[in-house]
Amino acid sequence: MKFLFYLFVVSILSTKVVAQEATDSRSIYATDITFSDISGDKFALSERWKVKPVLLYFWATWCPYCKVATPKVVKLNEKYSEFIDVLAINIGVNDSLPNTHKYIRDYQINYPVMFDETSQVSALFNVVGTPVFVIISDKGEILYRSHRYPEEVEATFESIRQQKDENALLLSPRNDYASF
Repeated sequence: MKFLFYLFVVSILSTKVVAQEATDSRSIYATDITFSDISGDKFALSERWKVKPVLLYFWATWCPYCKVATPKVVKLNEKYSEFIDVLAINIGVNDSLPNTHKYIRDYQINYPVMFDETSQVSALFNVVGTPVFVIISDKGEILYRSHRYPEEVEATFESIRQQKDENALLLSPRNDYASF
């Protein structure tokens, strides 16, 4: 029995993690993938995260929690696309491309959507269950991964926007001589 337990532990510890590469003991980095959205556009995920952080949203049309989260993600993209790039990935399990197109129309999704027919991308990011949210920094580091919508990200972006507005006011040219 001890031998079986030992064998189990060794097999777990020796399993190669394909989805994420750690370059140090504190950071986990996303694997770069070629993202092919359902309209035919292709790009490397790293091309996007080098410009600004990326939110990967893994979902399915039949998922009741996704039906609650999707409007939040659409709103996030509408309000804060200057700060974060939203990319959605339908996990492809028990789903179809026609259902995905209908869902996109019904929820007025305004960001790129990939249909992961073979679930390879979902497997790379260890997606089990939906929804899953992954935030990747502009350096490729995974900053957030959860089944819960990252509510605090909106407050962070709003704070950044306010700081930018305040800085713009301070730096804007003023016409102090108008009264002369």
